[in-house]
Amino acid sequence: MLDTKLKGSRKWTVVLVILAVIIPGFVIMSQYWEWHVGAETSVENEEHSVVVSKDFLKTFLDAGFILYNTESKKEEDSENISAEHMKDILRDSNSGMQQYERLYPYLDYRVKDADGKEIARSTADSGENLTESNMSLYDLGMKVTYDEYGNPDVRILAGDYKSEQSVAMREIINEYDDYGWGSEQEVEHYNEEEDKWETVCLEKPKDRTYLYAMTASNLLDYIDNYEYMGYGETDFMRNVVLILVLVVAVAAWLLPALPFWYPKEFWILKAPFEVVLCVFIAMMEILGNNLWWISERAGGSADIIDFFIWTIVFTVTFWAATCLRQVYTMGVQTYMKERMLCVRYWQYIRRGWKCIVSKVRGWISRCYHFLDRIDLSRKSDRTIFKIVAVNFIVLALVCMMWIGGIFALVIYSVVLFWLFRKYFSELQEKYAALLRITGEIARGNLDVEITEDLGIFNPFIQEIQKIQTGFKKAVDEEVKSQRMKTDLITNVSHDLKTPLTAIITYVNLLKDEKDAEKQKDYIGILEKKSMRLKALIEDLFEISKANSKNVTLNIVDVDVVNLFKQVKLELDDKIAASNLDFRCIYPEEKVVASLDSQKTYRVFENLLVNIVKYAMPHTRVYIEITKEEGEAVVRMKNVSAAELDFNTDEITERFVRGDESRNTEGSGLGLAIAKSFVELQKGKFKIETEADLFKVEVRF
Repeated sequence: MLDTKLKGSRKWTVVLVILAVIIPGFVIMSQYWEWHVGAETSVENEEHSVVVSKDFLKTFLDAGFILYNTESKKEEDSENISAEHMKDILRDSNSGMQQYERLYPYLDYRVKDADGKEIARSTADSGENLTESNMSLYDLGMKVTYDEYGNPDVRILAGDYKSEQSVAMREIINEYDDYGWGSEQEVEHYNEEEDKWETVCLEKPKDRTYLYAMTASNLLDYIDNYEYMGYGETDFMRNVVLILVLVVAVAAWLLPALPFWYPKEFWILKAPFEVVLCVFIAMMEILGNNLWWISERAGGSADIIDFFIWTIVFTVTFWAATCLRQVYTMGVQTYMKERMLCVRYWQYIRRGWKCIVSKVRGWISRCYHFLDRIDLSRKSDRTIFKIVAVNFIVLALVCMMWIGGIFALVIYSVVLFWLFRKYFSELQEKYAALLRITGEIARGNLDVEITEDLGIFNPFIQEIQKIQTGFKKAVDEEVKSQRMKTDLITNVSHDLKTPLTAIITYVNLLKDEKDAEKQKDYIGILEKKSMRLKALIEDLFEISKANSKNVTLNIVDVDVVNLFKQVKLELDDKIAASNLDFRCIYPEEKVVASLDSQKTYRVFENLLVNIVKYAMPHTRVYIEITKEEGEAVVRMKNVSAAELDFNTDEITERFVRGDESRNTEGSGLGLAIAKSFVELQKGKFKIETEADLFKVEVRF
């Protein structure tokens, strides 16, 4: 029972919707003929207002003035001005030449002199030989006669509005002389062929008769092309369409209130508000622009195409109104949340808007700061500003010169091209010189001198000189590195070979020796040499690990003073045997630093052993430990037994010794190990010499 009721309501709903859409279309199509008649009347009225207007009729008097002054000149005429040249003069004067040239393609005319001799003629496209007797063949015809004094007389011979045109022509003739139209006048004209200004006299027509005529088609074409005739629509047409659109919209709101209306809503009725609004507005805009074409397309009658057009229009109207009706059924707030895209996606719209505003502000800010950073005190900015200002002034003057400005602009462009070409040629020469200099440096000539003036590239000179200095320093470092590698190999070979040779020698002696006491001495020497070799190899491993940063540090808080005292105590026997007088200065408070105690112990041990080995006997050694600006500082000074002629930067390298004869026992790694361990603990190691005074400073 319920299904049957729903089916019945669905049928009634479909029928009512179809009727609401189709009936307004039939109402409009029934008005086509009346609209067509009204549109034709409107066009006729517009045509009537044009053909009786003074502006239109005055064109024929202007035509006589123009035709007379463009006639071929008599042989005795000293001016001898061609017809085309005279047309140019008439265009420059207040003669109505432009309006005449618009009229000429549609105009039939015939010109006769006082004796009735034909002087000129034009048949446009009518194909008729124009005479007074066949004027009835034309939709507009007139005869204009000028007497020997140039006074015109006009007779309207053909047309639907002869009386009105005659009255208008009399008024035009009375005003013609008052305003100087068609009167004799002298005009100044520039003759481009002869390159001079000339004075030309324009004359009034005299002893001439002009017959003018226009066919109905030519007259209508002229009016359509140069006068607004409307598009055949009336305000009544628009009003009827708007009223019926409103009626359909109201029906879409009221019909769902009927008790038998089908209650289900289809998906097409759930379109977003913005889509509905855009579709309806687009449809009304297209309809408004083409209403004249719809009504006049079939000449006032309707066909199946019109039926489809109006069915679509009112279907869209019904659909749009039904969609908007949900504001009533759903409530305003619910409708806005569910049907309005701008509300549903407000957060994204707001985010996008903020992004756009941010980018626009950023762009404005960049422009502002660009202008703000223009510093006219800088030579480059001042130069650019002057060039832009001069260019602006020149272009402004050129723009004020009208036609002559084109020639000035050509000259300015040529001069500007020459200046830029000269500037860029000089720039290329300076750039080539810069490339030549850098090429010399690239080929290894680090002593090349820069004598040329490089212009804007002059700042590169200092940079190139810095590069030369840097390359020289790098070359010197490389030479030094190669030399030290050679020394390293030599020194390692020597220091490893010496104990190894002794070991081999005493082993061979031990094999043949029978005396127990000597065997015992040989074994003692072998032990000593093997320990020496072991110490040397261990030092090699230490310095290798330190240089590769492959050392694990055990950082703890270390009392530097106590650690140093412990090292000194361990070496007390060697210090006593060296006949050196150690003078140590320690602070009263503790000097604590975050260090690796074992590595720091080795640093102090190597430094003290170095002093014991190389200090002059019976001299004083000064050792001072202080705390300066958060740093633990250890300073050592001693007088060297040998002359200090070495490079202090190289003495801490591997296997470099102050004793170049290598007579003293040692590996040449002591200071290198000490420096590496200090730097591993973020400390500073510095050696200085002053005459025979050797100074070491360590900062943690």
